[in-house]
Amino acid sequence: MKIPKPILAAFPVLFFVGLLLGNLFFFRTQEQGQKLYALHCSSCHMEKGEGLAGLIPPLKNADWLAQNPEKIACIIRYGQKGKVLVNGIIYNHPMPANLKLSDTEIHNLTNFILSNFENQVPKRTFEQIVKDLQSCH
Repeated sequence: MKIPKPILAAFPVLFFVGLLLGNLFFFRTQEQGQKLYALHCSSCHMEKGEGLAGLIPPLKNADWLAQNPEKIACIIRYGQKGKVLVNGIIYNHPMPANLKLSDTEIHNLTNFILSNFENQVPKRTFEQIVKDLQSCH
């Protein structure tokens, strides 16, 4: 099948536009995640994710995040009570719920945390976050 020349000529432009839109989407979601972190998380987990020694667990290079990525969205939405072991230290300070955050905001915040603070955890898709939130409690 022979492809018409106008379509072949348009392909590089369409490809470039697709890349541009994809990058814009990535940076907007990353930017929203960063803003949500600053607003809802940094006062306890600190600006660089280091937490507060013995009181608030770190998010920076946190083994718990790597071992439990499917639980992060639930904790963001509903908070955390009880003990949690992070990097060999037990923390037992409650984390408040964020019931007003949308699924999209939780998705962007989760992926900001997973891709920053020296974490090497694969990002969660929006579909995974929705499924994670449906399985809370």
